[in-house]
Parts: sequence; structure tokens; C-alpha cells
Amino acid sequence: MIYRKENIDMKTIYGCESKKAQKHERTKAQKHERKTGFLLLLWIICLPIFAQLTIQGDSVQSSAFDSPIELSEVIVSARMKNMQSRGLGNMQINSQQLKVSPLFFGERDIIKTLQFLPGVSAGMQGSSQLNIRGGTNDQTLYLLDDVPVYNQNHTFGFFSIFNSDAIKSVDLYKGGIPTQYGDKLSGVVAVSLKDGDFKKHNTSISMGLLAGTLASDGYIVKDKLSYNFAGRRSFLDLIYNGVMALAGEEGGGIFMISFYDVNGKLSWKINDRNSLSWQVYSGYDDIYAANRETTSSGKYAEKMGFGWKNFMTSMRYYSQLKPNLLFSNTAYYTTLDNFNRHKSSLENEEEKATKDGGTSSLLTEIGNKLSFEHRISEKNTLFYGLEGAYQKYTPDYVYRESNNHRIAYYMDNLELFKFSGYANSEFSHKQWFLNAGIRASCYDNMKNRQFVIEPRIKANYFLDEKNKFMIAYDRMYQPVHTVNEMNYNVQTDYWVPYREDKLPQSSQISVGWKNYTTPDLSISVEAYYKKMSNLLLIRNLENYMDFHTDFETGKGSSMGVELLAEYSKNRLTAWLSYTLSKSDRTFGGETYPFKYDAPHSLSAFGNYIVRKREKRESSLSVNVQYKIGYPYYVPNIEYPSPGLPAHSIGYVRPDDMNNVAYIPNHPNTRLPDYFRIDLNYTIDRKLKRGNLVWQFSLLNATNRHNPYAIYMKDGKYKAITMVPILPSISFKRSF
Repeated sequence: MIYRKENIDMKTIYGCESKKAQKHERTKAQKHERKTGFLLLLWIICLPIFAQLTIQGDSVQSSAFDSPIELSEVIVSARMKNMQSRGLGNMQINSQQLKVSPLFFGERDIIKTLQFLPGVSAGMQGSSQLNIRGGTNDQTLYLLDDVPVYNQNHTFGFFSIFNSDAIKSVDLYKGGIPTQYGDKLSGVVAVSLKDGDFKKHNTSISMGLLAGTLASDGYIVKDKLSYNFAGRRSFLDLIYNGVMALAGEEGGGIFMISFYDVNGKLSWKINDRNSLSWQVYSGYDDIYAANRETTSSGKYAEKMGFGWKNFMTSMRYYSQLKPNLLFSNTAYYTTLDNFNRHKSSLENEEEKATKDGGTSSLLTEIGNKLSFEHRISEKNTLFYGLEGAYQKYTPDYVYRESNNHRIAYYMDNLELFKFSGYANSEFSHKQWFLNAGIRASCYDNMKNRQFVIEPRIKANYFLDEKNKFMIAYDRMYQPVHTVNEMNYNVQTDYWVPYREDKLPQSSQISVGWKNYTTPDLSISVEAYYKKMSNLLLIRNLENYMDFHTDFETGKGSSMGVELLAEYSKNRLTAWLSYTLSKSDRTFGGETYPFKYDAPHSLSAFGNYIVRKREKRESSLSVNVQYKIGYPYYVPNIEYPSPGLPAHSIGYVRPDDMNNVAYIPNHPNTRLPDYFRIDLNYTIDRKLKRGNLVWQFSLLNATNRHNPYAIYMKDGKYKAITMVPILPSISFKRSF
């Protein structure tokens, strides 16, 4: 946490100085503060540029890979005082941080903010992945008010499903993970939703380039029952469809993105010792294209698309059983449906025929969590609890429907039952703080049962008032996984439970040091080493699902050093993070870098209040990110396609032959280094009732072409970049 220290002039307090002199001193101080602030912002911008030039110009990098390939670019089109360190490997972010962060298509996103922290990789640019300390995104546990989330993406990951207007706070765990969290190997993102206001009503409307949001909260029964609601909807697809309908246009339409999400929460204070809350989330994404035309047979229309649907709901009961004993029970239900569909209709004077078909993969989970917090003494607190859940998977559901008659095909359902118990004790004595515990879990997929033990320990030692030393050990197991390990870009991977004899496992040891140099500046350094075993790599998905073949098990390792410096004083807030790391995988006896391995990663953030008045505040913020390019699989051999045997002559003619590119099993090059600067200017005006906030952002201000994917064409490599220089604007009216 950053503590702020105000400079106080005692002469001013006791009236020993004239008003003119006071005004002169204030003006002088403000000018000096502004100069210092702008110089620091300039330093934040220039530091990664200097680092990039230094790395490229003055250093030699040895690698088993080939030299980075040359690409022809193809463009597709907080303040840190609110970020609190809560111990080794754990950060908590207050929603106020989002108010000054850059926008992406006019949207603020908590996941995008977390991606700038040390030890966290965003995956490919534009994604909402969190790959923590050498782990994959499916090894990160996402929770929304303690309910597991199995797809946190909107629009292929351009931003996440977590609506900033509904969020109270977010906890990120990279190490020192409490025993209450399990089932994933690498880290935890726990999102807490706001309760509604028990005293008054609040409403806000916000609009960006891609979507609009309506949020409202307040009391139903004052001081007893409150509500909180936040709904978000894309509108570009609505505008496009409306214009096409009014114009009476026919023909094929372009691919459109459609999505929505809704958060709702009711909170009931039963009495001083008991409370009850109910929350629900529903989200939908559809990437589709539509076609309408008039033929000799009648009016023909078709729509094709793919996407995913999330639904979650939970009921939570809190009770203070005794003055020193707290109890919580959460019952929840969550589903994920990834779908791919095609629908067509033909209408004429005689009949109207419709056909519908597609595939989907379904995941359903129902569970319950019991937890207790028992304060034994002022220096000792005990946490313990039980968890149980049942999961049902339908990985490949295929259906065909004609005139409301449906035929469905699907493979056998997969099931997983899991039960866990945990206990840990927090103990403090003089300069020592110790947290030690154990988690025990049983996983049963109805064919194989696994029982695992996960010890966790974390210790802090305060050397003095300004220095703290930390050490932690974590063991984690994971009973579920997504199916496309080699793919970088697909955000619709579906989940399946383990089918192997051993569960994937990780063991991590981490050490850290934190220094509060001044009340305005803190510096922390963390180092970690993680080993992973029984990792799964699927070579052929169809054979894996049908026959449990064409897969490999292997291991991985990750090590690194993370630096975070935080500064906050008066009008200026800034932080700088740097990660030096190495991560690899070993399959089939061959070791190669992990697909998101970036040996050097540097991020910086700065926010300066340019003007502060009673009813208006203006601030400028800068985000900078630089990292070494990721390992990548690129084709290095092309051979002619033999054609299709179903062709009338057996094979296509030689002049119609297409080339097939061979993609290797392991990364064989690195992408060019990644570099991006984002700017944001915020104007916050206080009105008679509420506020009006305008935000103007410029993403990728230097127009750096950072590759998202690589493909081969005419014997040359080309890159697709998703984020060129991109201006953005949004407003939010609160009342």
C-alpha cells in the first residue's frame, strides 16, 4: 500500500505569512510539481524505447532457434495507490484503478490492467488471457464471487466478461496461494462484485466505440435489502442490421461481432450477524454472417456463426456464529456452451421450410463451498472449509433440425466429481508472520479416482519498519484442461476432465523482499522457481477424444525474478514492473521454450493530474509495454496438395493445385519484439447531480506492427497485426 505524506507549511497554518506570499509559494510549488510529473511521464515513455534500442543494438542473444524472420505486415484491423500488495505473490486492485487506464474500443478492462503486472503474460496481443509464471491460461483459476469461470473472453479476447461497473475488487495470486483455492496449477484471479448501496440510488450510463453499459444500484428496503445491476451490449451489429433492413438490401453481409453480458446481485442484511446474497451472470458472444436473396424458388435467408455462452448463479450466506467465529456457505451453478451453427430458410407461396444445424461443446457444474474463519487469539486465526462439485461434459454435440424435427448425435458424456477439504493457520509473533496449511482433494472421473495432498506455507519476516522478507511454497494439482495446447489464437477451446493415470502437478517456491523507502515509494523484488509434471500435449484431438491416443505427457519448468516499484505523491502516481524469466516444456525427450516465454518483459504506468479544480479534474496517463518476442511455430516446408479423390477425374488439375505448408511440432523461431505505448486523457466534471467523465485514448501511439499470427504466402512469411494506432473515446454519466 502506498502511504501519502503531505507537505505542510507551519507558517500558513498559524497565519504568520501574508496571503500574497502564500499564493506565490503555492504557485511555485505547483509549477515544480507539474514539471516533475511531466519529466517522470517522459522518462516512463522513453525508458522502454531506450531498452529496446540497447537490446537490439548492443547485445548478442544466443538461441537454439533460427534468426527472427522478416515479415511483411498486414493490418487487420490508476492510480497505483489503489493497487495494494497483500503479501508474496498477491496483489489486490481496486476498481478506481480502471478509471485512469487506457481504453480498448472504449472499454475499461480489469484483465488488461493485470496484464501489466510482473510475472503475468497476456498471450498474443489483444487477448484477455493471463498466463502466470510460465503457465497457460487454462491453468489460471478465475472466480466471480467464488463461482468458477471457464471462459473469461468477449470478442475473441479483445476484452473480458468482467464489467468494471460491477466490480468491487480483484485479487491476483501468483504465489503464496491460500489453501481455499485449488484445481489449477499456476494462479488465481478472484473477482468480487459490489453490493448495492443500502442508503441511496446510483445510476450510470456509459458508451464506447464498441458497446454501451447501463449500471444501477440502490436499496429496495433501506439498510436491509439492496440491488446491483450492470448490463452491457454491443451496438455495431444492431446499427448494421438496422441500416440493411431499412435499405431493403439483399446479398451477403460481412462478419459481425455480437455480444452482451448482464450482472445482477441482491444483498440482504438479515440482522447484525447474518446476511444473504444472490448473484447471477449471463453472457453471450456470436461471430456471425448473414445472407438474404430472392431466387426463382422464393426468398432465401441463411445465418452462420460461432461463439459461446456463459451462465453463472450463486447463493451466499454469511453468519457470525460467535464473536470469534465466522461462517460462509456458497452454493453455485455454472455452465459454458461453445457453439458452431448454421440456419437457413426458404419461403415461397406454397411453404416455408427451415433447416438448422451445428455443433456445440457443453460444460455444466454444480457445487457448494463451506468455509470458517476462527480467531483463536489475537495472534492466531484458523481458516478451514469443505468444497464439493459435480461436472458434466458433452464435448461433441451435433444436431440437425428440419421443420422443428431434431436429430442429435453426441459422444458419451464425461463426468467429474471433486471433493476437497482444507485448513490453514495464520500466526504472528513479534516480527514473524506465518501462514501454513494443507489442502486434500479427491477427483473421480467415474473410471479413475485420484487422491492428492497440497501443502502450502508462507512466512513473512519484518527486518524493520521499512523492510520485509517473504518466502512461500505451493503445491497444486489440476483435474481439467482445454484441448488445444499448441494453438495460440483460438479463444473457444472447450474443457474435458483428466483421463490419464496421473494428474498434472506443479510445485513452486518463491522468495521476496519489499522495501518502503519513503511513504511515497515502495520497491518489491520476488524470485520463483516452478516445476510442472504430467502435463498433457494433444497431437490429434479426434483420436484423443475417441480412443485416448495421439497425446503425450511431459514436464515443464519456469523461473524468474520480478521487480515492482510504486510511487504516489500529490498529483503523480506511477509504477514500473520488470520480469526476467525462463520457461520451457519437455515432450518426447525434447526440451523447447514455452510458447509464451519472454525472457525480458517491461511495463510502466504513469498518471498525472494536469488540472484539479473543485468541479473539474483532468488527468493524463501513459501505459508502456515492451517484451522479447514469443516463440512461434512457422511452416518451413511447402509441398503440393494431392487434391481431392472425390473430384470427377480423381485429382485436381496441376494448374489448380494448392500448396500445403508443414508446421513443425515445436517452436522454430521467435516473433519480433513487442512494444506498445497507450495514452489516455480523462476529464471528470462534477455536475449538480452526479458526474460526467470523458476519456480519450490512443492505443499503440507509435503504430508499432506487433504480429498476432504468421502465415506463409508465395514462399514469404507475412504477419497479421490486430492493433494498429487506434484512437478511442468514451463517456460515462453518473447520477
